[in-house]
Amino acid sequence: MTDLPPHRPVVVGVDASDAALRAVRFAADEAIRRAVPLHVVHATSWPFGGLASPPPEEEMAELVRSAAEQVIRTAVEAATAGGSLEVTASVLDGAPVPVLQEASADASLLVVGSRGAGGVAGLLVGSTATGVVHHAQCPVVVLPDPTAAAVQGRRSVVVGVEGRPGEEDLLAFAFDEAVLRGTDLVAVHAWREVAGEVADPALSPLVDWAGVLSDEQRALSEALAGWREKAPDVVVREVVVRDRPVRPLLGVGLTAELLVVGHRGRHWLSPTTHAVLHRAPCPLAIVPLRPAGAR
Repeated sequence: MTDLPPHRPVVVGVDASDAALRAVRFAADEAIRRAVPLHVVHATSWPFGGLASPPPEEEMAELVRSAAEQVIRTAVEAATAGGSLEVTASVLDGAPVPVLQEASADASLLVVGSRGAGGVAGLLVGSTATGVVHHAQCPVVVLPDPTAAAVQGRRSVVVGVEGRPGEEDLLAFAFDEAVLRGTDLVAVHAWREVAGEVADPALSPLVDWAGVLSDEQRALSEALAGWREKAPDVVVREVVVRDRPVRPLLGVGLTAELLVVGHRGRHWLSPTTHAVLHRAPCPLAIVPLRPAGAR
């Protein structure tokens, strides 16, 4: 259902962390589902600038090269452990965020762990994952901290739908993932109270809340109608909630295989996307959205 060129690889960013190995295994599964190659990327930043007496330049280069080769070797072994898969690897000079952003231009999917080897304790999502999702040119999957929640028997792809123009790429990705995974799709649409209720609670009894709910349900159904026809085998469950989006998305996403939200390409994430990124209890896919009508 997507219009990406065929055989674009799944790209995974790795370092020496356990989170990176989990990302590799997840990315390998995604590549096998899509029948595309997996490309492993390791970015090498110069690690000795803060030393009072850095080693000689040749020795520094050898240390960097040796560490990078070990990271790549471990990642490729993890990727190929689950079955037959075409795997390529690159060690690229530069900071992880710009390196991975450039790699995303030719990828069908980019996968990163929530925090890498240099992660700061107490942060749910590290600076690399946060930085990459701002400007990546393909969907980015960020894996959660595995100690955040233990859930047996995850199922369903959950997608947050605003019901606004320009969500075609978001819905195409979500339906594709449901098809690839052989699971159902839960579409969550949250709506807030009208401004009058917030400004003057006395007006609340005068609002036709049943009518408002009916309108919101209709908006969600209309947004999904064309995609249901394209993927008739996907069971779609519609959830309409009178709330801000974050709470229902996190609640429904607790037992999901994948939670999918959109990013409209601004230089910052929306409050909803930012909050979900830092609190998602399951793998989170953030899909860059083009302006309505742009192809």
